[in-house]
Amino acid sequence: MPSVNRVILIGRLGRDPEMEYTPEGQAVTRISLATDRYGPPGTPYETDWHQIVCFGKVAEFAGEYLDKGRLVCVMGRIAYRAWETKGGQKRRTTEIVASEVVGIDYRSPTNQHETASDEPPQPADT
Repeated sequence: MPSVNRVILIGRLGRDPEMEYTPEGQAVTRISLATDRYGPPGTPYETDWHQIVCFGKVAEFAGEYLDKGRLVCVMGRIAYRAWETKGGQKRRTTEIVASEVVGIDYRSPTNQHETASDEPPQPADT
């Protein structure tokens, strides 16, 4: 049976994106995304924080056009990363590797929907 690893999150950026380049010249941007989770009626909502990592064109878009407080939709996959610190401690983290990031709270005059994707463009219907 096939398996699926697909995540869609809508939330606000908790801080400005942090963009850097690998030694090979590939853009890598990390963003922190807050989503709200509602409980039973009458209880306050809780905030979940998600660490998002973007590569290539998606990273360049996020680094250039997004900033703290923006409402965005992130589509991607869950990834687990493990490493060992200099002190020998083992660490593990869960990240969302973004394949697409869409700014959904702002429309510029020239670009009605800001978006970046690693997906190839789809042909237009004629």
